[in-house]
Amino acid sequence: MATGFKQRTPITGTAYTVRRARFDWARLLQTWIIVARQRRHLAGLNDHLLKDLGLSRADVEAEVRRPFWDVGSGLLNRGERA
Repeated sequence: MATGFKQRTPITGTAYTVRRARFDWARLLQTWIIVARQRRHLAGLNDHLLKDLGLSRADVEAEVRRPFWDVGSGLLNRGERA
């Protein structure tokens, strides 16, 4: 039974690698933009809001000073604070 849809040929080899690399770079760039935006917003919070979040101004200053590409285990990825 014909559905009218053409079956796609899977992308393999070099074409797949190039597409995957472009996707990975786009995702990385998007992550950097999001992290930079989050850090700017965090820096703009007043001390009362920071206290509600369990953060000190020093915590925020340390996070904001980090370069945009440093998205490892910092304040934004810490989750539950002790």
